[in-house]
Amino acid sequence: MDGVQRYIANADNRPANEVERADASLAALAAQYLIAGTATEVYIYTTDIAAGEGTKTVLVSGGYGGSVTFVNGFRFIEDLVAGNS
Repeated sequence: MDGVQRYIANADNRPANEVERADASLAALAAQYLIAGTATEVYIYTTDIAAGEGTKTVLVSGGYGGSVTFVNGFRFIEDLVAGNS
């Protein structure tokens, strides 16, 4: 969680203690499932680009590179509206 908060803080140029904890908590949940072996892949859907990239970066550095996909929530919504799903 701390690594994701630091990533977001650096990307947004603000103190880590001002970063929403929900984004980092979702990253921790994804990590928990990967570590426990409950999931072999995780997809991070968020409109917060720094949070998605931070989650992916931290999990990749933890050895889960091929198991993490960040989906830009804005693009996902655009594709749904356009019927490209």
